[in-house]
Amino acid sequence: MDATLTETAPATQRSDSAPIGPHWVRWTIVATIAVGLAWRFVRYFEQFPIWGDEAMLLLNILDRDYLGLTEHLRYAQVAPLLFLWLEKSALLLFGPAEWSVHLFPFVAGLGAFAIYWHTCRTHFAPAVAGFAICILVVAYYPIRHACEVKPYAFDLFYSVAFASLTLAYLRDRQSRWLIALTCVAPIAVFSSYPSVFVAGAVSLVLLPRMREAAWSKRGWYVAFNIVLLGSFLVHYGLIGHQQADPEEAQRVREFLRNYWKDAFPPDNFVLWPIWLLKVFTGNMLAYPMGAKNGGSIATFVWVLIGSWSLWRSGRRSLLALCWLPFGLNLIAAILNKYPFGDSARITLHLAPFICILMAHGIAQTLDWIANPVARARLHLSLHAILLGLGVLGVVRDLRTPFKTVHDREVRQLAHDIGKQVAPGEPIVIEHPRDEDLLAEFLWYLRTQSLELRWQPDRIDESTASYWRIQCSNQPPGPAEPTAGWAITQSEVRLVPPENDKMAPMYCRWVRMVRR
Repeated sequence: MDATLTETAPATQRSDSAPIGPHWVRWTIVATIAVGLAWRFVRYFEQFPIWGDEAMLLLNILDRDYLGLTEHLRYAQVAPLLFLWLEKSALLLFGPAEWSVHLFPFVAGLGAFAIYWHTCRTHFAPAVAGFAICILVVAYYPIRHACEVKPYAFDLFYSVAFASLTLAYLRDRQSRWLIALTCVAPIAVFSSYPSVFVAGAVSLVLLPRMREAAWSKRGWYVAFNIVLLGSFLVHYGLIGHQQADPEEAQRVREFLRNYWKDAFPPDNFVLWPIWLLKVFTGNMLAYPMGAKNGGSIATFVWVLIGSWSLWRSGRRSLLALCWLPFGLNLIAAILNKYPFGDSARITLHLAPFICILMAHGIAQTLDWIANPVARARLHLSLHAILLGLGVLGVVRDLRTPFKTVHDREVRQLAHDIGKQVAPGEPIVIEHPRDEDLLAEFLWYLRTQSLELRWQPDRIDESTASYWRIQCSNQPPGPAEPTAGWAITQSEVRLVPPENDKMAPMYCRWVRMVRR
């Protein structure tokens, strides 16, 4: 099965009913790739505001040195060590700008696509490769998470890297691919938690091939598994385990279990079929687009068709490589160790396999169409749709360069306050601790080199003026002066909530001058 299109007449002689030549498809694919890459650069250089989860992680990175990042993190955050060290390096080398803290995820996102593009072109038929590449390049989640201070872009990168090396070994059985897998394994484990699911799948896929392999290859296969297991144990035991003391770890587990409640199997086994159907037709399979509650059913159907096509054509190793990461991830969810489904961001390591299976499904669907004209037009139409989705994504991000209005307003609020504060004027936050303030607001205040103090702190007698900031979910009353101080400036701003589950934030800042 290759589902390729052929010319039936020269371009100069083609009538309106003649098949659309493959050069139209090729040019559409090239345009789609160009648009998808442009979308990545647009989103990166637009410098989207830091949002809540990013800020919580960044505040930990800001406050700690490299060694301190091996200890438990505040705000119930967890992240692999090498990712934290890369972000710490970006802060130290380039400062706290959005382009700086998004740099390494951006590079990981570009690298993931480059490897994926080469892999698809090398191992798949032209039609399958074209669809697999175009689906991923204009899919929203790989683009979004390549411009966020979260390790999801690295999840995708190492997933693609493992898949590429495995397919290369299955093709020519050369030892160098096993050596490369062994070298990549520890870096992946220390950079991406779910990379172990993909690496475990690689081990299972290669196992049958070891029966007829030379002893040198068996040795490298064993080395790969030892390094993989050892890296996992070291990272989890010495680093991941230290990221939370027992009480904090229990709170984190309870929080994540509640936050990701739809991403863990229900306790009642009878409800599993409904839950699995909801997961596989929901946001996890949002490629190139989709949504929860059945919004990705088209992707799911094509994934099933693609899986059937691979099974029928005898490409069982590729089929296993695509599906085993799902199975290992699901086992982890059953054990309450890692969520499965519900969100594309926590399953970005599954994205390349979803796109590959979907591409095989689309190619098989084209093969079922006997009429070459209809097949050619549908082939081109599907690629035109993918191109259109990429163009719409670029336009949307140019028009609204922020994840939510909340994020934009929080950044603007912090910058407006910073512009009004004179050098040497302290800011007193009228809350007893920093965790009472929105993390993204605190991040933008702290990265402006402002002198922040908290409510119990006293203002010394040498201070001629200072600022007071109070934020709450209720409209504040009138600002009241204190003994010996006069109010010279007061302003209140409403920041809309990030989502329907959150309350709005009212922030009042007041300038106090000594009488």
